[in-house]
Amino acid sequence: MAILHEATKEAIAKVVYHGAGRCGKTTSLMYLDRVLPANRKGKFISLETPTERTLFFDMLPVMAEAGGYKFRYLLYATPGQEYYHASRRLVLKGADAIVFVVDSQRERARDNDEAAELLRKNLSELGQRAENIPTVVQFNKRDLSNAIPIADAERRFNAEHNLSFPAVARTGDGVFDTLLTAAKMALTRLSQPGGEDRMGPFFRTTVIAEADAAALKQRLEKLNREGGLLGSLLVDESSGVLAHAGEVPSNDFETLGALLACNFMAAQELAASLSGAGFSGTMQRGKRWLLRAVRIDARRFVLLACSSGADRRRLRDAATYFKGPLASYMEQVDGVSANRLSRMSDLFSSVASLAATNLGV
Repeated sequence: MAILHEATKEAIAKVVYHGAGRCGKTTSLMYLDRVLPANRKGKFISLETPTERTLFFDMLPVMAEAGGYKFRYLLYATPGQEYYHASRRLVLKGADAIVFVVDSQRERARDNDEAAELLRKNLSELGQRAENIPTVVQFNKRDLSNAIPIADAERRFNAEHNLSFPAVARTGDGVFDTLLTAAKMALTRLSQPGGEDRMGPFFRTTVIAEADAAALKQRLEKLNREGGLLGSLLVDESSGVLAHAGEVPSNDFETLGALLACNFMAAQELAASLSGAGFSGTMQRGKRWLLRAVRIDARRFVLLACSSGADRRRLRDAATYFKGPLASYMEQVDGVSANRLSRMSDLFSSVASLAATNLGV
């Protein structure tokens, strides 16, 4: 789900690397983190198991500028194992483009097939048809002696004839070409007539106008005052921070939003498994900070930040009072985003490709 901020002239898009375990998703992101200039990337985060397999996700923000806009591409890698279902579904939520990474080793053919089926299953659970999301195929490990011929790989793993690239993630061969293509496709779809109609509710673009930015900031500032908060963030689970006011314990909003979203999904899954009940929020108390995350709708939550000795009842009451109005306002924004996007289509048809190629490598 892309987010376009008219007020700050920022565009945020989410690109998800999906595939079987150990196929090269994380290695691809690690290569990009190694070669991208410091001013074109954010902090690379990787949450792994003791066996060095991705547990929740890997995430690397990359940045570019074009046409007076700042473009942020959030690159995620999903866990490959079936038993990390909740975190994989979270990462896929709101994806604007997918890189399907194929392990070219002959003996991994069934694993690739299963990964493709899991992708379709997870997207279907999120209300999205896989064929309606721009997809690039990266045929990885092409340097190995047991790699199947590329023509055979295309027939078996790319029946939809998506754009594809042979690659060696370890050395970076083909990795950047794959990223550039996925980055272009993630935003150029916004200029296609009817493109949003093909996207499920978790995947549609949100356009925040200047008036919305001011109104959301005003609401959060009032929330801060009445709740005795130091700061607050309105976070979209898939694409990052929508609005903020005051102080929070991090300047790295992409990382903070990603970690919070992952905690939300894990807590929801646990609540459903244990009791079948819904889930509305969570709290974390540290030595200096008290953080409370409260869901406001199916896609978003608000993070409340205050000192560790804050009045919890005051905090809870303020959250209860404000989450309804915030949800109602975002429902209005969702309702008019499609019309706003149509007037911006010329911008994105002309600068999205330029933004992708302006990453600095």
